Amino acid sequence: MVDATAVASYFAQRFDEQVTVSSLKQTFPGMSRETWIVGAEVGEGARRRHRDLVLRIDLPSGGIVPLPLKTEWEVYVRLWPSPVPVAEPLWYDEGLPFAEGRPHMVRELVEGATSVPGLTEPGPEGDAIRRSVAFEHAEKLALVHSLDWKRYGLDEVLPTPSSSAEAIRLDFEMWKEIWFECRSAPYPEITDALYWLEEQIPTDSPRISLIKGNNGIGEEIWREGKIVAMSDWELAALGDAAQDWAFSQGMLGLWDADETLAHYEAAAGFTLSPRTMAFSQLFIAFKSTVCLNSALRGFMDGRDPRPGVAVMGISSPRNAAGRLASVVGMELEEAAAALAAPRAGGNPYIREERS
Repeated sequence: MVDATAVASYFAQRFDEQVTVSSLKQTFPGMSRETWIVGAEVGEGARRRHRDLVLRIDLPSGGIVPLPLKTEWEVYVRLWPSPVPVAEPLWYDEGLPFAEGRPHMVRELVEGATSVPGLTEPGPEGDAIRRSVAFEHAEKLALVHSLDWKRYGLDEVLPTPSSSAEAIRLDFEMWKEIWFECRSAPYPEITDALYWLEEQIPTDSPRISLIKGNNGIGEEIWREGKIVAMSDWELAALGDAAQDWAFSQGMLGLWDADETLAHYEAAAGFTLSPRTMAFSQLFIAFKSTVCLNSALRGFMDGRDPRPGVAVMGISSPRNAAGRLASVVGMELEEAAAALAAPRAGGNPYIREERS
């Protein structure tokens, strides 16, 4: 049970001081893991100070992302002294009476917001904001992708490709294995698309990069038009930078995509292959399906009774089966364009929708 009393008692043990929880709020939708914003008064008398903290807890079913929370924690620890802006990690634990023994981590709360004011405004003022946001995001991704990941020990916690030519294959093989282990039904169309994709794996990656996974609006902390913390590293990997652009929540629709990528490439110091970008869009569609469908296990065995988990776990692979099957055999760039064709309820930030 996560409530103010339980959190205060647990945090008091950790800080070895008296703790009073003044506010406790769970963020939503938060489907992959529980995230709680904790306002706490730590200490007594003259030593009493306010702390704003983030408590991230695995779901009873383990979470939608079928990767350990501890790995995300280890990524935070290694990025904290690096140039990449992240919140300060405080501690990780599991197997305790707190939170039913579920793995959890605590980090500082960085002041800011996951949204940017004015991003959906029409006209020149809105365009100026969207261009600025697109370029800021590009610069921060370039910082991540050009990071000397070995210097900061990321290879100690993330599988490491043997060479840049293998940058995509290693991650692909891992997610293929997860699919066959976790899928709730055979889904032959997805398996067929998977083996077709395997034959198309690019080998022209310019370097092995740290990749964040899911990123973009809603995933980072913004303040005064700048990203002050990059959050949610649950899908972090060592691979090809194009994967982050393929999973960037429509960031390439904020402003002219070519101009945004040119700005990114100038900051990163290398270029992205259009073919690899196309492959990454298809691969991310598959990876997202694996995550959403794997969560269905927790619903079926009663560990996670949320109806939303069942809806996503069933509808995602059904939708993906038809969409992926429809592009098998196409040239990669043609297939990616077909997969990305506008659908109802599309990206609200895309400029063309606000002309």
